[in-house]
Amino acid sequence: MDDLQKVDKDLIWHPFTPQGDRTPGPILIEKAEGVYLHTQTGRKIIDAISSWWVNLHGHSNPHIAKAIYDQASILEHVIFAGFTHKPAIQVAKNLHSILPSTFTKIFFSDNGSTANEVAIKMAIQYWHNKGIQKKKIVALKGAYHGDTFGSMSVGDRSLFTSPFTDYLFQVEFLEFPTAEKEEETISQFTQLANSGDVGAFIFEPLIQGAAGMRIYSAKILDALLRIAKEKNIICIADEVFTGFYRTGKFLSTDALNIKPDIIALSKGITGGTMPMGVTACTAEIYDAFKSDELVKAFLHGHSYTANPLSCAAANASFDLLMSESCQQQKPPDGENG
Repeated sequence: MDDLQKVDKDLIWHPFTPQGDRTPGPILIEKAEGVYLHTQTGRKIIDAISSWWVNLHGHSNPHIAKAIYDQASILEHVIFAGFTHKPAIQVAKNLHSILPSTFTKIFFSDNGSTANEVAIKMAIQYWHNKGIQKKKIVALKGAYHGDTFGSMSVGDRSLFTSPFTDYLFQVEFLEFPTAEKEEETISQFTQLANSGDVGAFIFEPLIQGAAGMRIYSAKILDALLRIAKEKNIICIADEVFTGFYRTGKFLSTDALNIKPDIIALSKGITGGTMPMGVTACTAEIYDAFKSDELVKAFLHGHSYTANPLSCAAANASFDLLMSESCQQQKPPDGENG
């Protein structure tokens, strides 16, 4: 073990990692370029997980790097309550150009967990502001929506959440709608929806990433959303993993006939360079918060909300995604897209 790795082992607590003495230390990365991570010892490692599914354009992309550099010399950060800036406004314009037409507002946060946390709180406060009692939340078995308490609550109860189970709010979990369980899932959701007490349904559209890349059909998800819409249940699409062409369309919900009411975005939004979360909502959701009374305001925020550097990276990544060269790219012969 060299000096740097020893300092790391002595001082740093890495995520999702046992802390016993027999656990191998982390691999020291000196630099990254394209798909490759370069280690201190000269190894080249293919970043097959895209650094936790965030990287879209390859490491050290010069267009994104320049955008961050240029922004850092103008405005690196400013409180986003009572202030705004051009990079955030451009992010909003870019996202509105690809979101469903019913979506009118976006709310900035820091990552996927907080984007979902905001979505859950937004849905809960929507009913609170309207003075309506609809307190149940429905999710799918096997779900993963993040590691903050709200996002853990709507996720599958597992090894990851077991120390905190007693502190999580109760959620109704539907059977994951594999082909052989679709009817069971529909029946279960219908029964819950008919109770009149369900306020929100949160889901990862078409594929559950952390659960092992479990795929389900757009047809069955449309059926679930149809039930939700008929019973006035807020539909939250967790597109943190699936957004930005991960399933072939800009959003996985673009494959649906019925659209959600709230969409959570993160990971690929900055091309994998800077932390950012976004929660987008329809005009109907936002209207429940339109008031000069503080009691109806959405009292949620983060110190680095809409950080200008992150916004600059997001705008540069969006430019690359929307460019003709990116849109026209096809996989090499013999490979699937």
